[in-house]
Amino acid sequence: MELKESVIAIIIVVLLIISGGIGFYLGKLSSSKIYVTTITKTMTAIKQNYTEYNVYLNGIEFIDIFYPQNLPNSTIGPKNYVMFGLTPNRDPVIDGNLSVKWETPLIGNFEQNLTLWNDIVNHVGKSFGSAYRQATGIAVGPTEANGIVYVASDAGWIYGINVFNGKIIFELYTPGTLSMWEPLIWNGIGLVGLGGAMFDYQQGALNAFGGGHRGQYTGINGLLAFNATNGKPLWLILTRAQAMPTGVIVNGVVYWDTGDGTIYATNISNGKILWEYHYDGSGNMASLDYYDGIVIAGFSQSYPMNMSAIVGVYANNGSLAYIIKLPFATTSSAGDAVMAVWNGYLVDGILGFQKGNLPILSNIDSREVLIVANVTTGKIIYIMNITNITTHPSDTNNGFNPEIVNGIIYQPTIAGKIIAINISNGRILWESQQLTKGWLQAEPTYYNGMLFVPAGNTIYVLNASNGKIIATYTTQFIMRQQLIIIGNTIIETSGTNWVFAVPISEIL
Repeated sequence: MELKESVIAIIIVVLLIISGGIGFYLGKLSSSKIYVTTITKTMTAIKQNYTEYNVYLNGIEFIDIFYPQNLPNSTIGPKNYVMFGLTPNRDPVIDGNLSVKWETPLIGNFEQNLTLWNDIVNHVGKSFGSAYRQATGIAVGPTEANGIVYVASDAGWIYGINVFNGKIIFELYTPGTLSMWEPLIWNGIGLVGLGGAMFDYQQGALNAFGGGHRGQYTGINGLLAFNATNGKPLWLILTRAQAMPTGVIVNGVVYWDTGDGTIYATNISNGKILWEYHYDGSGNMASLDYYDGIVIAGFSQSYPMNMSAIVGVYANNGSLAYIIKLPFATTSSAGDAVMAVWNGYLVDGILGFQKGNLPILSNIDSREVLIVANVTTGKIIYIMNITNITTHPSDTNNGFNPEIVNGIIYQPTIAGKIIAINISNGRILWESQQLTKGWLQAEPTYYNGMLFVPAGNTIYVLNASNGKIIATYTTQFIMRQQLIIIGNTIIETSGTNWVFAVPISEIL
């Protein structure tokens, strides 16, 4: 009887210990919101059919999760997506029969609560938004090929998303950061540049004392290739400086550049570098363009000299075609602005010093400058100031990205407006009303005589012939990226780490 009671007592003690342990564990679990979310994510993934790839490239581990059941049953869109904005004139409109609506949150997204977002901005400062976008959110628009939407999040994730329903096909985690590179696709291979917009102390010291280039040794930088269907990493080229600007693909070769001024030509099938060209400037966010055998890149100053320029090199061997020097460019603007090319014209929008061409951070009040040049020779045709406003360069992209359609430049401005300009003579055709209190930087997207303009949390639709507002569409997302149009659907990313699709009919 005593033995039996002892056993019972031991069992009770054990149960108390276990229950106490469970209580402690549950208390710990409930007090840690991040931990609970992580467990939920893991459990959800376990219930799905997925394949995980752990791949070492140059000794560095990359992790990819592939959900084959989320692949589209049919294809839509181009086979290849070859440059920022899809076309040299930067108009990403894709034919097809698509009218869908979905919203897809990505890892690290900010909840759909603009009141909370605005409260935080008011509390910690307006730069919270740009910091969130550059460290966690999405800085550029989506791309699409073969029924898959591709998105690069600044937290280091690359996503493939089913264009028909918004379901995630793969999640590729990289140990680097991603900033201004739109994922490119060529014959089943995806490409993205590693290298975010942030600086570290060492980089700041380099710039302060002279001789620095953008993003040298500030993380894992370079060019990554991955399987465009399942996200599995294929090859990696490591570089000293950040590979931020979106490259351009021509006939199986990708042309891309980095923050230390190097332009590369690389065979996509095997990652072999074909040639290099070096310019003593910094490639920041100025996505490359291509015209008639010439690759064009934008570079900003390299301290202590202002080396801002647009550089053209011949695609076949990397020899120099021309250098358009822009010593009046403010800070990083020439290396930030995404240029556009149309019918022999090269167009770029930057910030320039109001007075002089000082390369130092004093007296840097700036004006928006539009540059129009011959894309073959590099000869400047004209330079004009856009608006009569001066501004102080901010901590964000100082470039203003034009789109060209049928000889008309549609230029976003520091005044928060879109201006239409005749490309041949610089004559202003119309000026829209103010769409946002801040700068407009992203290219509008031209579709059926309309311009779709992302501005803050609103998409404005303008009449392309006179700039009048046709419609407005308010979202719960902060947008500063050029949107793409597929069939009858708009697809857009947000700085708050969401991707969404909405039918044009709903916007209109």
